[in-house]
Amino acid sequence: MTSEIAHSSVTTGELPFSCVVVDLETTGLDPTTCRVIQMAALVVEPNGHVSQTFSTVVKPENPSEYEHGAEHIHGISASDVSHGMSLSEAFNHLLSLLPFGVFAGHNASFDLGFLHAEAARVGLTFPVVHHIDTLAVSRRSDPEKLRSHRLSELCDHHNIVLDGAHTALGDATATARLLSALLREADITSADQLPLVLSEYRAKTA
Repeated sequence: MTSEIAHSSVTTGELPFSCVVVDLETTGLDPTTCRVIQMAALVVEPNGHVSQTFSTVVKPENPSEYEHGAEHIHGISASDVSHGMSLSEAFNHLLSLLPFGVFAGHNASFDLGFLHAEAARVGLTFPVVHHIDTLAVSRRSDPEKLRSHRLSELCDHHNIVLDGAHTALGDATATARLLSALLREADITSADQLPLVLSEYRAKTA
């Protein structure tokens, strides 16, 4: 259930710039009380080739912190988690990929909330603030709110096959393909246009 960083033969779709597309599976919605239990990242080159992949089940530093709240969604059991990669090791793998492109994800502010919280638990700082969120890009391109912006619905709309829904690697791969489609739709064709699609993560305060 764990994977080292590997080269890949997967292709997604052309991009104006390299991206690191990340997805997480978690035990719930609140990063202050819930935990990351699966992590995936794809380094996507401008030609659409996925040059590196990383995917692993994540074991919390304290395994007793695993909760079963979302197991019916992601299918990851306590036994799977017990054999996962340690949180600190998973972070080191993910951090090593970040210099290769712009951080991207679907509903990325959700993932970033967890990544910042989990990094702090192992004495690290997660460096990503500016990012591309396919959810935000889709909403901006649909001001009249004519469609759902869930990942599965957007994949259907853009004729993207979503294999392995609710697995970090499956969702990250679909998000990379969706990102290519959305940037084409928004006529984002140059790295100079990157500021037009960047979002800024702001930590929630109590």
